[in-house]
Amino acid sequence: MLSAKSITLIAASGLALSACTDPDGTANNTGNSALIGAGLGAIAGQIVGGDTEATVIGAGIGAALGGGVGVLLERQERALQQELAGSGARIVNTGSQLIVSLPEAITFAVDSTVVRDSLRDDLFAIAQNLQQYPNSTVQVIGHTDDTGSASYNQDLSERRAAAVRSILVQGGVSSSRIRAFGMGENQPIATNATAEGRQANRRVEIVITPTR
Repeated sequence: MLSAKSITLIAASGLALSACTDPDGTANNTGNSALIGAGLGAIAGQIVGGDTEATVIGAGIGAALGGGVGVLLERQERALQQELAGSGARIVNTGSQLIVSLPEAITFAVDSTVVRDSLRDDLFAIAQNLQQYPNSTVQVIGHTDDTGSASYNQDLSERRAAAVRSILVQGGVSSSRIRAFGMGENQPIATNATAEGRQANRRVEIVITPTR
């Protein structure tokens, strides 16, 4: 007869294998959320209960909660993909967050903090989506390349994040739910040695994190 520890290891292994990919080889974000939840639940169960049974129970509860979050994120992601189709915005589902990346080219003129008129409707669509999925917190993060002084870039990133946040609030999202801040040139996603890389680094990200 298998021990509780063996059952835990087998269950965890099976969950890990199923969570990583779908049958077609693509990422299974819902499964990944369940895996994350199971891991956190197992840790919590061990801390609270101090034995293998508590760990198993914690893992099961965590997997269920994590899987539920994953399903909601996938629904929200699909809705955002439809609403922002053709806008130039990019959406990434990490399994625990949605990250909407707005390149400078569609959001601001060079060195400007005034949101382009052409993007305002898209930001209002994001605001409507956030109201339809209210159980999350939102971070609006400005990023720049490394052209110019670090202090100038930090200020520019902060003002751009604040401008995007302002439109989301105008669109009906509670101001208490959204935090805006700038990272300046400190979090590049590409090299600043090329024009293409610098262009990629100039962006605003809207990070949506479920609260339950």
